[in-house]
Amino acid sequence: MITIVNFGSSKTPLISEMVTSCGKENRVVNWNECSIDELKKSSKIIFGGSPAMFTEIDHQPFIEKFNFVKEGKIPVLGICFGHQLMGILHGATIFRGEKICLMNKIHVLKQDVLFEGLFPETIMSEDHTEGISLPAGFIHLATSISYTNECMRHPVLPLWGVQFHPEVSNENGKNLIGNFLKFRMQ
Repeated sequence: MITIVNFGSSKTPLISEMVTSCGKENRVVNWNECSIDELKKSSKIIFGGSPAMFTEIDHQPFIEKFNFVKEGKIPVLGICFGHQLMGILHGATIFRGEKICLMNKIHVLKQDVLFEGLFPETIMSEDHTEGISLPAGFIHLATSISYTNECMRHPVLPLWGVQFHPEVSNENGKNLIGNFLKFRMQ
């Protein structure tokens, strides 16, 4: 079962719809209501976005709840706030930037399973005000004119983060999410 963790974004149901359209059963759980044991039963986890900003809230409840992700036993894709959470869990610095809300050209720096079937310059939807530094040791996969760290991956564990919103990026976004869903643990 694919678990989509809802941090309060209005786009979370769109992630579920996209996962369903890729032929995968899924469920949406609220981050503060689901148990760690419940999450650990997932075949894959997607962290969604949030209207909350890490520069304005205490990180500790999120770190405590999702620290198990660092074990790498379950593939995880973090989207926007979820990308930032993935970074914070691995020592990234969060920063406040300018408000970005547009379809933007994402420049793929390094080919990865997430970008299979996509062009090296791919249009994705962005809607955010914060970004993160690249955590030490992570692989920098994509950038844009708006934010440097648009996509990253842990070097050995099945952990990815995307600053953009594939769930509202039409076929490009569906391809990216579909690629994540096809990933198999070795």
